[in-house]
Order: sequence, then structure tokens, then C-alpha cells
Amino acid sequence: MSNPTVSEALGQELQSVGVDRVFGLPGGEVLDLIDALRRCDIEFALCRHEANAGIIAAVYGKLKRTVGVVLTTLGPGASNLMLPIASSLLDREPLLAIAAQVPTSWPAERTHQRLPLVESFRPLTKLSGSLHALNCRSLLRTAVAAATSEPQGPAFLTLSSDDARSVAQEADPGVRPALLNPVTLRPAGEVADELTRIIGEAQHPLIIVGLGTRAEVSEPLRRWIDEWRLPVVVTPKVKGIIDERSPHFIGVVSGMAIDALMVEAIRESDCVVGFGLDPVEIDGSWHMEVPMTWVLESPWATGLAPRTGLLAVDHDQLLAAMAKTPPRHWDSVFEHARARRQIFLEDTPTLDPHPTPTSLVRTLMSAVPAETIVVTDVGSHKCLFGQFWESRFPETFFMSNGLSGMGYGLSAAIGASLARPEAPVLTILGDGGFSMNSQELETAKRLGAHFVTVVVADQSYSLIRHSQRSRGLDRYGVDFAPIDSVATAAACGIRAIRVEGLDMLARPVGEAIRGGESLLVEVPLDPDSYRGIL
Repeated sequence: MSNPTVSEALGQELQSVGVDRVFGLPGGEVLDLIDALRRCDIEFALCRHEANAGIIAAVYGKLKRTVGVVLTTLGPGASNLMLPIASSLLDREPLLAIAAQVPTSWPAERTHQRLPLVESFRPLTKLSGSLHALNCRSLLRTAVAAATSEPQGPAFLTLSSDDARSVAQEADPGVRPALLNPVTLRPAGEVADELTRIIGEAQHPLIIVGLGTRAEVSEPLRRWIDEWRLPVVVTPKVKGIIDERSPHFIGVVSGMAIDALMVEAIRESDCVVGFGLDPVEIDGSWHMEVPMTWVLESPWATGLAPRTGLLAVDHDQLLAAMAKTPPRHWDSVFEHARARRQIFLEDTPTLDPHPTPTSLVRTLMSAVPAETIVVTDVGSHKCLFGQFWESRFPETFFMSNGLSGMGYGLSAAIGASLARPEAPVLTILGDGGFSMNSQELETAKRLGAHFVTVVVADQSYSLIRHSQRSRGLDRYGVDFAPIDSVATAAACGIRAIRVEGLDMLARPVGEAIRGGESLLVEVPLDPDSYRGIL
């Protein structure tokens, strides 16, 4: 049997780590690799833009428990990967980006589409390198290990068309690279004793759970919170890791609606424990101003770690060791949870028939089952749903909050639906964000991704408009003409409707979710209705 080509070796390696789909756009330089993937039973999922393909891949990999892979051509195709790679880094999602590159045999004077890709992406990735016949297997394995080890993030590799067709000279290394953790973990029993002492000496402790907490520790984490009756808040990227109907749940912190109320709860605590907390989600500086204990099992997304207050420990082992009698029970900061609930249930009286922000959240919550995966784009609606949507289960809420890049919502919904086809998926987008990549609805239909899309139509970048108002500036450069989301969806083969009030919203959304059908619903919302809650 002849030795495989580099493309064939790469396909074999990706297949061995559970990759069954690669997302991207083709180019002449990657056709050999695409064909090798096909022969390894790895689907090449054609998308409409490389940035969207990368986001789809990262969410897909996150939910499939493997690396998400995006493949592009060189030059402009590779350049379009900047957004998903940055998103993967700051939102801690596992992404392997492979881009074509000009062959090393080309003379330096041949500059068409030549860019320093490896050097350009190195500062934004956990690993950046070039594949060739002598390293194709070992470098790919190292890149996969880098992308999937905590903190998860992006790896970037280039492959020239000459190298793709060459015979792989590297023998199968036989072993997988170890997942490196630059944080030195301490014995769990030792850390459990120290953490018990720290909490026991406090009068008003508060636990903040962040995106450095794996979904797998949800159950023991919930037991610890419940048995010790500890007040707990979460950051948006881990919504659902704590059941948000728990009597100990206070709210969501880090730039969501009514954030001042949540920060007030933090400042009134004399012991703040950041369990997996990563400041990449924190839009503010309170984490540098309050007494913090950081319980981490890996560095932050940026590779840094706190200089003080760090308890580095395996979370599974720690939570097992914390199953002991709590030092006392507390009743602090629960008034903030009651205030949050009251805000959620109240609507400002208005003669406008359009829904209010909180009533929109309540209506959609009543229409879909608790296990629905909810994805939001970036904008005012993200702040509302991030704070008030009651997430009950891990990995049922996705948003971009480290990078906070618009255009995430639709792409992430495609990735979530393809990774978990049995799960209902609901995505909420603003009309501004929807217009950035609405063409991927055709991709969703073609690939068999089914989800309900709610487009909140306020004809404005309302979050920026709100910021202008708060600074006393004139409204300028934030409003646009209506975008016909219904016609756009129909052009992509997706059933779509427009509703004027909440009484027309719940039924079609619920029926589509229960039937596993794709549907787009456009809902008007007054951009000024966010006033007082953001």
C-alpha cells in the first residue's frame, strides 16, 4: 500500500479525533484536501462566508466534544478568519483553522495573494504553524491538543497546494501530545480546607461561576451551592450550569441588563469566590476592586492567571472534597435576586402595541421547552436575554461575550443545531446583526440545521443609540431603514412571518420548535423601550 499524501494523512488524523464535518469555502488550493476529507467520510460543509464558517465550526466542536474545523483558501479566504479566531480565543471555543498558503518554492517576487499568515495569526492563537510532508501528522495532533485543552481556543495552520499533494514522509507518531496546563494544580483536599476557611470567616460570601467551569461539573457544583446555601451569580457564557430557578441564584453579571444591581451585590459581599471566573467576560473593573478568591483549573483565555488569591485545583476533585458540613448558612444579597425578579415581571405602561423587552423574553420562555438551546446575537436584546432568560441546563445558552462580535447568533445557531440535532434551538437576533450574515439561512437549510429565528426589528443599533443618549450626544449614525427579514428568509427557502404583538408570537414559535421546523419571526420593538433597563 502506497504512503498517503499529506491531504490524506490530515483527513485520517481528523477522522481519528471525531471530526465528521469541516466547514468553510473552497478554493483551488484546497481542493485536494477537500477531496481527501470526502474519502475519509468527513463532510465538507459549504458556507457563504469564512467568518460565519469559523463560528459555526467552533460551536459545533464545543458541543461535539472535539475540535471544530474551518477550511479556507489563501489570501482573502484566510483573512476572513480574523473574526472567528478572535471569537474562539476570547470566548474559549475550540477551533482549528486551516488555510491555504502559497508554496515555499515560489520566488519571493511572486506576491499575488501572499500574506504572512502564520505570523499574523500567531498572537491570536494558541498555536500557529505550517503543515508539510515532514510534520503533517504531529503538527495536526499538537494543534488539536492546543485547541481542545483548557482554556479552549484557536489553532491556525497553513497548507500549500504543493504540500497537500506531496507524499507524507512522517510516520504515524503513535501517541497523542499531552494537554499542557501552565497552571500548577494543588491537592484538592488542601484547597478544600483553605476554601472552607475563607468562606467560613466571611459574613456575606458570594460565588461567581464563569466560563472556565466545564459543563461536566454542573451536578456537583449545584449540590455544593445548594447544601451550603451559597448565593451564586453566573456569567453569560455558562448560563444553565446553575439552575436559574434555584433559590440561591441571584442573577447574571458581566455587562447584561441591570448590571449595576448585580455589581452592587458583589460589592456588598466580603468574600467573592470566582469559580472558573475569567475576566474576559467582565465589562468593568469590579474584579480588581473587591476581595477575590479565584478557583481555577486553567489560565484565563488570554493565557494569564491572577497574581493574588489563586486557588489552582481540579474542579471535579475539589467539589468532591467540599462535600462536608458547611461552616454556616447565609442570607446575604438575596434582596438583589428579589429586585431582579421584580424588574423582570414589571412592564412600563405604554400605548405602543409593540412588546416591551422583558415581555418579549417572558413570551418566548413560555413558548419553548426548558431544554431549548438559546443563542443570541450581540446588541440590546443580548443584554435582556442574557440576564432574564431562565436557563435550566448546561450548554443551553450561547452568546459571544468575550469578543462580543455581531453576527455570532445565526452562525452559532447553525453549529448548535448540527451538533445537537435532537435539541430544539432558538436564536434571537437584532435586525442589524441579521443583515450581516442572513444569507447563511440558505446554508442552514441545505445542511439540515433546524431552528427558530426571532428577529427583533428596531431599525437601529439600539445599544449604541442608548450609549449616545447616556453621554448626552445627539442621535447620529445609529439608525437605518427597515430591512425585510421575512422576504430575506423566504429567498433562502425558510418559512417566515411578521407579527405585531406578543399575542401572535408564542403559538407559531412553539409549534415550530415542537415540530423541529425552521421558522423566522420578525417582531417590532421600540428601541427606546430599553431605556431604564440597560
